[in-house]
Amino acid sequence: MGIIQIAMIGIGAVALALMVKQQKSEYALYLSLSAVVLILVFSMNRLQVVMETIRKIEQYTGIDAAMLKILVKLMGITYVAEFASGICKDAGFSAIGSQIEMFAKFSIMAVSVPVLLTLLETIEGLLSTWK
Repeated sequence: MGIIQIAMIGIGAVALALMVKQQKSEYALYLSLSAVVLILVFSMNRLQVVMETIRKIEQYTGIDAAMLKILVKLMGITYVAEFASGICKDAGFSAIGSQIEMFAKFSIMAVSVPVLLTLLETIEGLLSTWK
């Protein structure tokens, strides 16, 4: 499914939610959540393409698979946090959404520590060969 179809699903859901919101506001939230989940399901197909490309990059470059795995984890943390935070904020719980974003930032820092350590070890190795 292309971006035009996904955009139409989103715009249609918003239009319906705005009409329903006047009579039953909770139904508008359910309609919004349904559209979000539907779009997420269609997004999974795109994720498969990204994963295949990452595997090809790993084969071509010889980059350590652990580093690419960390990259995928970082992308996953970012997308899941944005998804959950957006839902919370749309439902009127912006404080919870902000806390999800903060936890995601800490998670990204924690997951990226091995990359930082590898970088520092590489720099240390290069400096010791120049001495």
